[in-house]
Amino acid sequence: MKLIAVLLLAFLAACTATPLAPTATSTATTLPATATARRTLPPTPAPTLTSYDGFLPRASATSLRVLSYNVNWDSIFPDDDPQNHDLRAFNRVEAFQRMLAAIQPDVVCLQELNYLRASDQIATLVGKAIGDDATWYAAKRRDTFIVSRFPLEQDGYELVTTGVVNALQQSAALVDLPEAPYGPRNLYIICSHFKAGGATSDILLRQEQADVIMANISDALTVGGNVNLAASTPFILLGDFNIYDTDPHNHLRTMLRGDIYNEARYGNDFAPDWDATDLTDAAPSHNGLGEDAYTWRDDRSSFAPGIFDRVLYTDSVLRPVNAFILNTTQLSAAVLAAWGLQAGDVLLGGQPGFYDHLPLVVDFEISP
Repeated sequence: MKLIAVLLLAFLAACTATPLAPTATSTATTLPATATARRTLPPTPAPTLTSYDGFLPRASATSLRVLSYNVNWDSIFPDDDPQNHDLRAFNRVEAFQRMLAAIQPDVVCLQELNYLRASDQIATLVGKAIGDDATWYAAKRRDTFIVSRFPLEQDGYELVTTGVVNALQQSAALVDLPEAPYGPRNLYIICSHFKAGGATSDILLRQEQADVIMANISDALTVGGNVNLAASTPFILLGDFNIYDTDPHNHLRTMLRGDIYNEARYGNDFAPDWDATDLTDAAPSHNGLGEDAYTWRDDRSSFAPGIFDRVLYTDSVLRPVNAFILNTTQLSAAVLAAWGLQAGDVLLGGQPGFYDHLPLVVDFEISP
């Protein structure tokens, strides 16, 4: 807590004017103590195409595939849908269906869906896109939806928040995994969408959102309280964390290390994994090639591509066996045809260089 307090105070004291903020989100792979200026991008270069598709098949029969995707406000619904959010500006209905059919996830964390939508509607949409006629399940809070091919339990697993700040709510649920092939453990998921923007109030709200999540994780790791997990239950924290390179993004530090900023309200610092260590970042890369790692990009703006979205997990009981950020613009025509994809599927509005967010996918093995 002391380190975060020092970093936040130093940064906020240096802010003599409201910093610029991207309209959707922003960047960082490390945990710097001070903000850095963004660079202006050159014109979008032609992508280097690859014929490698070894990242798309499921890693093994016992692996669990998890997907996180900020879809951009209700873009996955038709133009005439009466529940479309006021901020909806794009239609990626067919692209979303193609990507889900190729990815074939087991558990999905979606962000930027109208909170008025019913959980059953989103569950049906995802199941249909994947081509699975079986029942799918969904749990929601605000604009975040957890969707799963396995039953979800929310009662007793939702985040406990105090006060009236709606933005502190995130969707959380226990995934009831079948013992075959996953073993005796279930999976706890928290699907998040952190506050966007670069104003001081935005930075502080992101920090409080992280404090709330980790206070609930601290509760879950101990007997009693509001959230109770069986010992060694694996858990994953994922979604759009809005991690910018224009602020210290100490909320990521809090999520990884249990380093709570407001200890008076949210409790003491703690080690968030079951083995008393930090959580681990799955750190996927574009198409599993280990090169590009940005999860947000808009070449029309002056903001550099950034790793806004993360998948954090308990490495004491989870082992990633495959991780990738799907980027269809870098796939060869043969790979696209083989998987039923199109080159512009990850682009928003079909505009070159305008991705907004990209889908993150991780295949996990659960320790016995």
